[in-house]
Amino acid sequence: MANKKALDRLHGLEKMRPTLKRKVMAHKLKAPKGAPECKEPCVMSAFQEWQDANLTPSWNYMLAFPVPAGKRLVIELVSALIQVPAGETARLRMYTGLPTGPSNLDLVVTPQGVVSGQSVYVATHYLRSYTDGFLEFNINRDNPFTSGYALICVSGHLVTP
Repeated sequence: MANKKALDRLHGLEKMRPTLKRKVMAHKLKAPKGAPECKEPCVMSAFQEWQDANLTPSWNYMLAFPVPAGKRLVIELVSALIQVPAGETARLRMYTGLPTGPSNLDLVVTPQGVVSGQSVYVATHYLRSYTDGFLEFNINRDNPFTSGYALICVSGHLVTP
């Protein structure tokens, strides 16, 4: 019987104007009492950073992300946008390192078409990679005489090795 009353009340709210409905609904919602504070280690040590660059004419352009001293960065997501003159191509490689050795990962960039005379490439990679000291990206192009643009975003969390 209580569920029927709640449904009738909800159906009554749906008939109200949207602005009034939002006010009524927001008024009835309250924060849960005694909600636990988030203590998830990954959340408490989250790492998110982005860098962009105007690519000068060259075969290769490097973007570096600083990793705090004494911490290991667990990389979970890399997203990138690369723009070069129409008809040109680009590649993306990620460099990381641990005491046991370096890692070089080629990330797939996907062409999105041509916008305002620029070939647009994007990459979104959900992965798990680790680095203790450095995180660098190399944007490699097939023409060393033109300029371009790159934006790279990294998301993950820091741990103490």
